[in-house]
Amino acid sequence: MAQYDLIVVGAGAGGTGAAITAAREGMRVLWIEQERLLGGTGVNAYVNVWQPAYSASSLAPEICQRLFDRGAANFSGPDTNTPQGRPIYRPVSASYEDTLRRWADLPQRLLAPAVVYTPDGMDAVLREMAAESGRIELWDQSTFLNVHRDANRITAIDIETHQGRRRVSAPCYIDATSDIHLARKAGCAYQFGRESRSQYNEPSAPEQPEFRLNGWTLCFLAEKGPDRITGRPGEGPDSSWAHIGELPGGGLYVNMVFQLAGEVGWSMGVELAREYLMGNIFKRWPLVKEAYGLQGYGIAQIAPRVGVREGPRLVGRYVLTEHDFRRGEFGQHHADCIAFCDHAMDSHLPGEGCTEAPRGPFGVPFRCLQPRELDNLLVASRGASFSSLAASACRLQRTMIELGEAAGWFAATGKVRKPTLPPY
Repeated sequence: MAQYDLIVVGAGAGGTGAAITAAREGMRVLWIEQERLLGGTGVNAYVNVWQPAYSASSLAPEICQRLFDRGAANFSGPDTNTPQGRPIYRPVSASYEDTLRRWADLPQRLLAPAVVYTPDGMDAVLREMAAESGRIELWDQSTFLNVHRDANRITAIDIETHQGRRRVSAPCYIDATSDIHLARKAGCAYQFGRESRSQYNEPSAPEQPEFRLNGWTLCFLAEKGPDRITGRPGEGPDSSWAHIGELPGGGLYVNMVFQLAGEVGWSMGVELAREYLMGNIFKRWPLVKEAYGLQGYGIAQIAPRVGVREGPRLVGRYVLTEHDFRRGEFGQHHADCIAFCDHAMDSHLPGEGCTEAPRGPFGVPFRCLQPRELDNLLVASRGASFSSLAASACRLQRTMIELGEAAGWFAATGKVRKPTLPPY
């Protein structure tokens, strides 16, 4: 059985922060990813944009610079010169620090730039950084299968690889999978759906618990010319709204924002849901083109993975809630904050919308990464210990990188990472 200092399962944003940070601190890391490309939802679901939001990540600026050095990223801001005045995010002159300033007066917030990157470019950068560390063994297209544990520790996990099933072991494990597959398999407590108001006394929570999940979206890339991918219009919303941005080198990413309620997608299963979402794309694309003045563009590629915003979430040693979000103030009520964000509580469901952080960036304490049941497992993904409402604000890629950095740092040093806060 192969032995490592640390095993990280998942190579999305959280896994990136964890694996690279731990390796740079001297750990021998096994990094496991089910997909062919590294980068998680941002790469495989074409959600290839870092939205404006505060972040204390030290790794994200480096990744951003490496993307720019490859010509694989740009800063983008809203261009409303469209038939209906709806913004297309075009390249603008900006700095990385400008993308951290979301929480401000409304006109300023709407003008804050984002970081747009190419999926292939992000995969290449992450592989480059892993190789440079000299301490990461990367197994892509490999699937976590099973976990072995004693009373309060994981002792080994089973992985399906190109060479067949392998059993591997380490003193410490980090679950960076979007749906906390490792933590759930190990028997850690989790919750799924919206908690009742009485559970955490959240003012925006429903009176009774609900199986209601943030919406699913299937994103695609568009280029000048006719549609390369066509199909029959299907069911679902017929809105002409979309989030659209220009990619480095030309072309556009298109995110139709809301297409399918998350709980419906989970009930349908990924294959049926994808078929439904494809039909909705073909139904709405003509409306979107007209609203945004994109008659000369056609669908070039559809994301290989559906964009899922919410899944199971750990019930850890602390559960972040709407109260933390509304209190803001960089989480000063927690001594162990390791990540910061000011994104809105953001529900992609009919009749719902955004609630902006009223008092600036809030903090995520390290305890949100710690299961109650196990001493050598940390969770660094959207499935960390958040309520459903808090998760809708925390799920951004740079916030997940911060969680991963904190997990990797703790695995290597035994200490809670105290990040330096950029000016706000």
